[in-house]
Amino acid sequence: MTLQLYAHPFSSYCQKVLIALYENDVPFTLRMLEPSEKRNLVEFAKLSPMARMPVLVDGERVVLESSVIIEYLGLYHPGPVTLVPADAKAALEVRMLDRVFDNYIMGQMQKFVFDRIRPENVRDA
Repeated sequence: MTLQLYAHPFSSYCQKVLIALYENDVPFTLRMLEPSEKRNLVEFAKLSPMARMPVLVDGERVVLESSVIIEYLGLYHPGPVTLVPADAKAALEVRMLDRVFDNYIMGQMQKFVFDRIRPENVRDA
């Protein structure tokens, strides 16, 4: 069965997973999360109670959180590109940098993206 990825292209967290999928040529179906895709939004709400994306569906298994999805892909759908080093110390370094970027950099950058896509009359200054 083909993997299903519920995602939006403006999300840096979704971009991380898309890179992992494309780098290893893993077949998947993108379930776009946007207002015009009502069915995807309804399915997504059932899969992600906290309404956080991305969400990967692999058969009956639902995998949440971009970093966990990437490690899941490495375990269950490996390809030629190793995304997390096999060496424990190197993997720890990768995980630390991943958390720093997600928690302190990308979260702040998302504010600018969200502000930019809002109507001009309600944007932050």
